[in-house]
Formats: sequence, C-alpha cells, structure tokens
Amino acid sequence: MKRFNGISFKLGLLFSSIFLVLLLLLGFTLFELFSHLFVDYITQDLLKRGENHAKVLEENFNETTLTHVALMEQNVITNVVVTNQEGQILVESDPTDKEMKEYINLGNAIKISRVLNQNWDQLNYIATVSPIRNGNLGYVYMYYPTSILKEMVFVLKLFISLASIGIVLIAVGMIVILSKKMTKPLLEMKEATNEMAKGDYKQHLDVKGKDELAQLADSIQSLGEQLQYYEDTRNEFLASVSHELRTPLTYLTGYSDILIKGRIVDKQEQQTYLKIINEEAKRVTHLVNDLFDMSKIQTGQFQLKKEYVNLIKLVEKVIQNLKPVAEGKGLSILFNPMIDLPVLYLDPNRMEQVIYNLIENAIKYSDQGEIRVSLEGDKEFIFIKIEDQGIGVPEKELSRIWERFYRVEKSRARKTGGTGLGLYVVKEIVQLHGGQIEAKSVEGKGTTMIIKFKRKDVVL
Repeated sequence: MKRFNGISFKLGLLFSSIFLVLLLLLGFTLFELFSHLFVDYITQDLLKRGENHAKVLEENFNETTLTHVALMEQNVITNVVVTNQEGQILVESDPTDKEMKEYINLGNAIKISRVLNQNWDQLNYIATVSPIRNGNLGYVYMYYPTSILKEMVFVLKLFISLASIGIVLIAVGMIVILSKKMTKPLLEMKEATNEMAKGDYKQHLDVKGKDELAQLADSIQSLGEQLQYYEDTRNEFLASVSHELRTPLTYLTGYSDILIKGRIVDKQEQQTYLKIINEEAKRVTHLVNDLFDMSKIQTGQFQLKKEYVNLIKLVEKVIQNLKPVAEGKGLSILFNPMIDLPVLYLDPNRMEQVIYNLIENAIKYSDQGEIRVSLEGDKEFIFIKIEDQGIGVPEKELSRIWERFYRVEKSRARKTGGTGLGLYVVKEIVQLHGGQIEAKSVEGKGTTMIIKFKRKDVVL
C-alpha cells in the first residue's frame, strides 16, 4: 500500500500524462507552424521564382526566353503564366483554368511584385504576380495548387483529434489519483508547458525541495531553454543555408546562361566565367556534403573505411591544395612533420576532410601572419596541431564551437559564410577514430586546434 502512495508511483502516472499532454500541445504547435510558416515559405518561394522569371524576361523579352520560362515550370508543382501589358496570355506552363484567369485580371496595372492570394484553405491556388519592367512589357503569374496543403492539414487534424481523445481519458483517471499536494506544482508545470506551446519556451517554476517533483520542474525549465536554443539555431540555420545556396546558384545560372547563349567570344573571358562556375559549384558541393555528413551522423550511418595511411603525405596534399588560398590573403603555411611518425590506421578521406576543414578555417579567420601545422607524438599519443595567428575565439564561446549550427558571432558568420556544421562534423569524425579534439584560443591573437590519438588505436 505504501508503494502505491509513493512519489515514484505517482510520478510514473504523472510523467505519462505530461508526455501525452506535450504530444497534444506539440500537435497544435505543428499545425500552427504548418499553417503559417510553411505557407509563408511557399508563398515567398513562389514570389521569388516569379521575380527571377521577370528579371530574365526583362533582359531578353523574346519568344525563346518565354518558351524557356514555361519549360522550367513544366512537370513541377507550380505553374507559370506570362501575359503582355493588356493581360493577353503569351505563354503558359500548363493550361489555365477559370480561377487562374481571374488572378490575371487582378494583376494588371501592378507595378511591384505581390501576392494575389494566400487564402489556401478556400481557393485552389496560391497566386503571385511579378511585373516585367514595371508592367511595361507584361506580367509573370505564378500558381501553387492548394490541394497538397489541404491533404496535409486533414491528416494533421485527424492526428490531433485522436490524441485529444486519448489525453482526455487519461486526464480523468489522473484527477482521481493525484492528491492536492501534487496538484499545485503540477498545475504550475502544466501552465508552463502551455506557454511553451505558444512559443514562450523559457519558463520559471517555483517548486522547492529536492524530490522528484523538483527535479521534474528543473527538467521542464531546461527543456524550455533547449527548445529556445534549437528554435533559434534552426531559424539561423535555414536562413544561412538559403543564403549560402542562393548566391552560388545565382552565379551558376547567370554565367552558364551567358556561355550557353554564346555571347562571349574571348577565350580568356570564357575561362574566367568557367572558373567562377567551378568555384561556386565546389561551394555548393561543400555545403551539401556537410549536410549529408550531418544526416548520416544523426542516423548512425556514418562509417569509416580505415586503411594504412602516411599522414605526412596526407597533410602535405591538403596544404598544397590550400596554399594558393592562403597566399591570396598574404598568409604562409608552415609544416613541421614528426620525423619518426609511423604509418597510421585511419580513414584517409575522412582525415583529409578534418585537416582540410581546420586549415581552411585558420585561413578564413586570419588576415596576417602564418599558419603552423605540426605532427608530434610521445609514447602514448600522436598529436596533430593547427595553429593560426587570426582573430581567435572569445573564451565564453570556445566550448560551443563544436555544436551543430553554432557560429561565433553572427556578424562574423555573415562575413565569412558557412552554416556552423564544419567543426561539428570534424569532432564526430575524430571521435569515431577514437580520438579527441580540443581548441585553445586567445581573442585577437589566434587559435590552436589539437587532435589527439592514442597510439594503440591508430598504430597497428
């Protein structure tokens, strides 16, 4: 009997109910996020696509470009219609229906890009219009069918309804079991979770003591802080990825279009454009690889392919590849190899990725001086050190540079680019090899990255 009155038994029931309540709140939160953020994202993307088409047509308003715009929107979800100044259809990616034509009447005489309809739950399309040269040449209309959104909302509402029924039944049973003493702190926790569901993640719960209830209150507060942190980093990450992809894709599209159309005859200028395309393609590839590596790490699919590696040659290869970049900034790279370094058992591709990333970061955050790379060892460990004389990392930020999406100082991140995944992937690769990595830094003087492997793990 005493066991059934104990806090552990009550908290077992309590935790189950809170978990289900959180599921319900999460369902409503997801619905709100979907109906607002996702629809806003679709609308802005649609508006951007229309603006891009309009810019292309401003430069070349001819039958070939019109056909190209229509072909780009065929066999995809979105539709495009281009009209002249009087509203007559010049080209369309798919046949227009009655509702689509109604938007064309609304879009005439508009001078700036705008959304014609975002009321997705009542009409068949989300529609935008983008004038071509202020409407003097015509208009680009973009349409996104709302049937897909409506299907997703139906499934989401069904899930929320079923979850609500289950939670109500459990709540009735919990009211009978829980005592008044437990009700007060639990109600405080419930209010806190309600506020968290509304987006106010940081909550303060005044539950005194050291028992399980107090620990639970602390856990809820920590959960709110973590949710706030991941919400912030998620938003920063999405904005960063959008920015990082948009810039190189713009270059790739622009310069490749110029080359395809044969406007550039001078071979030297062609080589310049091809070099830009190549560099921007590498930039996109680097970003995608980081995202792919993060995904594999999170799903446990990240595997090493170890073999015997001459680490000195591997480091020399990386330095040789990055030397032009360093010299372009007036930097020098010095390499001090370990004379009697044994052949190591590592994944050569992944270790090259690690060393490349660390040296590239050293170059990125240095404006003068030199970058020193050294291989050292003792009886127990093998060390890889990368030292720069750059801007350094503030002491309060140093412990967080290994976190996913984390970037030191947002202004600095905007200047140098990146998504905050590089060092996260580096640390995971080193740890999968059984090693450790740490950073030492003095703001304004430089940073030293130290990778440490136990000899018994890498020397066979």
